[in-house]
Amino acid sequence: MEPGNIDRSHDYGGIVAAHAAAAAATDYPRDVLEKGKLQLLDTLAAIVSGAALEAGIAGQRYAASLDGRPDATILGTALRAPLSEAVLANGMAAHADESDDSHEESQTHPGCGVVPSAISVAEALGANGARLLRATILGYETTIRFAKAFGAGMTFKQSSMSSHAYGPLFGAGYAAGSLMGFDAERFKILLNYLAQEASGLTTWRRDARHTLKSYVFAGMPAMNGAKCAALVRAGFSGGGDVLEMSDRNMLDAITSHPRPACLTDALGVRHEILETDIKCYPVGYPIAAPLAALEKIIGKHGVGAGETKRVRIYYNEDWYKVIGDKTQMPDVNLRYCMAVTLIDGRLTFDAAHDAERMQDLAVVAVGQRIDFLGPKPHLARFDAQVEVETSRGTFVADQDRNVLGRAENPMSKAQVQEKALDLLTTVLAADAARELIDMVDRIEEVVDIRRLVALTVPRL
Repeated sequence: MEPGNIDRSHDYGGIVAAHAAAAAATDYPRDVLEKGKLQLLDTLAAIVSGAALEAGIAGQRYAASLDGRPDATILGTALRAPLSEAVLANGMAAHADESDDSHEESQTHPGCGVVPSAISVAEALGANGARLLRATILGYETTIRFAKAFGAGMTFKQSSMSSHAYGPLFGAGYAAGSLMGFDAERFKILLNYLAQEASGLTTWRRDARHTLKSYVFAGMPAMNGAKCAALVRAGFSGGGDVLEMSDRNMLDAITSHPRPACLTDALGVRHEILETDIKCYPVGYPIAAPLAALEKIIGKHGVGAGETKRVRIYYNEDWYKVIGDKTQMPDVNLRYCMAVTLIDGRLTFDAAHDAERMQDLAVVAVGQRIDFLGPKPHLARFDAQVEVETSRGTFVADQDRNVLGRAENPMSKAQVQEKALDLLTTVLAADAARELIDMVDRIEEVVDIRRLVALTVPRL
């Protein structure tokens, strides 16, 4: 529905609140539950592996500097912290390595905001696995629908506000509220507080490291969402429906082109979590298509850096503004990722997170042979073509937007579990990692989620 045709009589707030209140007891379809498990596992693996990286460590330092009741575990460590600080630290780790999931249409990374809130609240309350799974599914639904409701006004082209921060705030808050047993009235009150916390700017792109980006995408929205739920649980009141469309409301305040119908259209029938992508590469998603095309060439023709004269990338030029030379973060720098892939034969997790290697003269030299060019006529918006000119000739490969892991080209359960094992074993022993993977697969049987959390603590 276009902004000028908003149905001002529609009870958006009431419908959303009633849906959220019912989520804990909802009998979700089997495919939704199974997808929820995969997203939960994928995000837990991102948190544990990210706990050893700079952004994760920054969150741990902050949490450890504060006194307070140790309500929840900082996953991937033996540290415990008060609830809000544990959620912050887990959120910082969740987006520290760019391996977390994403949703293209809403321009969000749902998991890194929702799961840190849900897992820490579930641990603090001693919730069971079934409640955690359903709260996670609700969090994804809420993240995506709210971000879509903010509309085209919140995009890189049209706004400096970051949908990656705004959407997960609501998902994190609703996941926490579900675990706390909120009824519809308390979800309405919660939304008032979440609306006050809504913030986030795209200035994260100027940071040379991944700490600010992790805070904007995950640490801040996860922490603020859980905090707002805790406020309402403690008895904070809030009158009125912040989505009520007959007067000034949250959506009108945030964007000039709201799409409130996105909040309720097919709610409970169409499940947004099914459209969420799981990454096969630990990089920003705009890098995946050209990287996959380069890997096709390497796999088919055995091309290496030594024989490469030029690399030409034909891609949507808007993406170069996000993943081009201005970013100094290795996992969101296209030139660097392509260069080390040519040198190493594939992009490893370690290479994708090696900031020092970006300055390596050999890597810089290969990078200087890479040209960023506009798309060719046959390429759709998210498609890429890569040409590698060598002493043996020029090799070409196309890759459409549907790289492995996209909702249209999903990773299998075995592939997601294999990815999780690779990430988890950067911090945990292999037997603990396998037990964690198996427990998530049987999450409905887990009586107390603290059993799962305990597996994320490294053994001495």
